[in-house]
Amino acid sequence: MAERNPNGPRLVTARRVSALTGLAALAAAGVISSSEAQAEGESAADESLILAQSEGEGEASASAEGDGAASVGGEGEAEGGASADPDTAFLSGLAFMEGHIRAGLALYEQGDLQAAKTHMGHPIEEKYDAVAERLAETGFDTLKEQISALAAATEAEAEYAEIEQQYAAMRETLEAVREGFSPAQQVAGLIDLTRVAGEEYTVAVEGGQLSNLHEYQDSWGFLRVVETEAREMANSEDALVAEVGRSLLEQVEATGAAFGDLQGEGAFEMDPSIIYGAAARMDLASSQLARAEGESAASGESEEEGEASAEGEGEGEGESH
Repeated sequence: MAERNPNGPRLVTARRVSALTGLAALAAAGVISSSEAQAEGESAADESLILAQSEGEGEASASAEGDGAASVGGEGEAEGGASADPDTAFLSGLAFMEGHIRAGLALYEQGDLQAAKTHMGHPIEEKYDAVAERLAETGFDTLKEQISALAAATEAEAEYAEIEQQYAAMRETLEAVREGFSPAQQVAGLIDLTRVAGEEYTVAVEGGQLSNLHEYQDSWGFLRVVETEAREMANSEDALVAEVGRSLLEQVEATGAAFGDLQGEGAFEMDPSIIYGAAARMDLASSQLARAEGESAASGESEEEGEASAEGEGEGEGESH
């Protein structure tokens, strides 16, 4: 058996695994303790984690297994919103578009106008159709006009202050859309986007080198959206939401080890498993919030059923008299 060269490129396979297998892998990797894995095991039976497993030598690849795996096509652009849950996919899709724009804004401010124009144009080209119907149903289809205007201003090389102002208006619309979803749903969308960031990063460092700068910048932009939303959650008056927000922020900070500057310069670890591992930890940290919302919803349904039953009995007694 050939020994792995510790200095050679690493083969990174993005794999969807069951929650129980994922927890065991996290414990084996030292991400969580064995006792934590055992404690979370039963309640996480229906959840999914994405882990990066590194082994042997070779080129980086993003081979997805199981249902709902994100496809990679064209110039290596991951489609985003890989979740089978429609709410998660929708929220991830919105954040996917914003992530492209965040990368474009940063590049525009730094003077890399050509790259900025490319990133600003991708939300409409790659993702909007996937979220258009639901945005129209909820009265937020003006988002397309805002994104298109932002891309047009970038193409016209408008002043950065104007670009920034248009972005702020677009973000207000995005936040209004997100308000229609629970904190747990919003967190699920952010975790899904973090996984997409891992997929894009895997494409970016294929061959053990930074071979696709655009995908690297996409990954960076997606994580900035997660960071911003998590910071807002961390300031929530709801203690549990704030705790989850802080956990997400901690994991986003950990992904910084995989990035240099926006041009891929500087010292950094070219390892997609840093991002996949962060997504898995986010999933684990947010499980309590999802359970709490689920229990609250179940309790509300039980109360409604009880009230309906009581009303029915009252009507029956009235008729018998």
